[in-house]
Amino acid sequence: MALELVNLTKKFGGGFKLGPLDLKINDREILVIVGPTGSGKTTVLNLIAGFVKPDQGSIIADGLDMTNIPVESRRIGYTFQRPSLFPHLTVYDNVVFGLDKRSKKERKIQILNLLCDLSISHLIDRHIQGLSGGEMQKVALARMLVTRPKIMLMDEPLAHLDNPTKTKLRLELRRVLKNQGVLTIYVTHFEDDVYSLADSVSVLQHGNIRYTGKLRSLLADPTISSSPFLSNVFTGGNYLEGNVIRTNSGITIFRIGSHLLETLGSYRVGIKVGILLRPEDIILSKESVKTSARNIVKARIIRIIPNHDNPSLVYIHMLLDGFSIIAKITEESRIELGIKKDDYVFAMFKASSPQVVREEY
Repeated sequence: MALELVNLTKKFGGGFKLGPLDLKINDREILVIVGPTGSGKTTVLNLIAGFVKPDQGSIIADGLDMTNIPVESRRIGYTFQRPSLFPHLTVYDNVVFGLDKRSKKERKIQILNLLCDLSISHLIDRHIQGLSGGEMQKVALARMLVTRPKIMLMDEPLAHLDNPTKTKLRLELRRVLKNQGVLTIYVTHFEDDVYSLADSVSVLQHGNIRYTGKLRSLLADPTISSSPFLSNVFTGGNYLEGNVIRTNSGITIFRIGSHLLETLGSYRVGIKVGILLRPEDIILSKESVKTSARNIVKARIIRIIPNHDNPSLVYIHMLLDGFSIIAKITEESRIELGIKKDDYVFAMFKASSPQVVREEY
C-alpha cells in the first residue's frame, strides 16, 4: 500500500487555501504531519478520508484514484482527539461494533490478540465508563484496526491526555502500528509526538508543505531545523538511535557508533532504542574535566548557527563517529570558551538527560 496526493487543493471562505499538495507515503510508513494550529493539518486528513472534497487534484492509493470514492468504501481508519465510544457497551463489544456477524465470529482470536497487543485484554469485559483516557484511546484504536484498514488517519489522539500517559502511549502506539503493518498519517503540533512516532515528517505551514523527509534528515539539516518557520513547532532536539548492550541497577548502556552512552531505566538487551537528547542538556568544554555527568564524548564543531528568536543563544553543531549532535549555549559562553568552527570539544550530559522515546524489537 502506498498513498499519493497529487496537486491536491482546497479553498475555504475567509481566504484560507490548502495546497496544492504533492505528497507520497510508502507502505507501512508512519508519516507525522506537524505544523502550527490553523495550518491545515486536519483538513489533509479529512480530504484523504473523503469527508471533504478537494477543489482539484487526486488522492491515489496503490495506483487507484479514490478521490471520488465514497467514504465507506475507502477502507480508512480514523481516530480523533476524543474517542467516540459507546459507554453502555463493553470493551469487546465496542471493538467489534460494525463488523458483520460472520466477521465477528471469524475474527474473535484476532480481536483478542489485538487487545493483548494494546495491553488492554484484562479490560475486555469492562464497560467504557470508568476507563482512563489512555485506555479509551486504545479501545478506539482497536476498533479501527480490527476492520483491517489500508490506511490509518490519526488526529492528535493523545492531545487531551496527561503527560505520563502520553509518554507511555507513544511507545505503545508506534509498536502496535508497526506490528499491524498499516500505513499511518498522524497529525500533531506536539514535538514529542514527532520524535516518538515518525518514520517521516511533513511540515505544514499556511496550507503548504514546507518540508518532507526522514526524521533524522530534518533534524540533521541546520537550514531546516533552525529555520524561522519551524521555530513554532520544534524547540530543538537530538534524535539518536542506538542498540542496548547492557542494563543493570536501573542504568542502561547503549551503543551509537563507537560510543557507549548511559540512560536511566531498564531496557531489553539487543533492542534498538530511539533517544531524545535536548540541546540545552549538553555542556561543552575545551578540556576534559571531572564531572558528575555519566556521558562524555569528544566531537568536532562543524557549524555555529545563531538562534533566530533569541540572538543571545547559539546552536553548536558537532560531528562524532557515527552521529551528530547539537548543543545550545549562550553566545557569551561560546566567546568565553573560545569555541569556533573545526574546534574539538568535550560534550557532556547526565544519564538522566537522554529520554528513550521509542523501542524497536
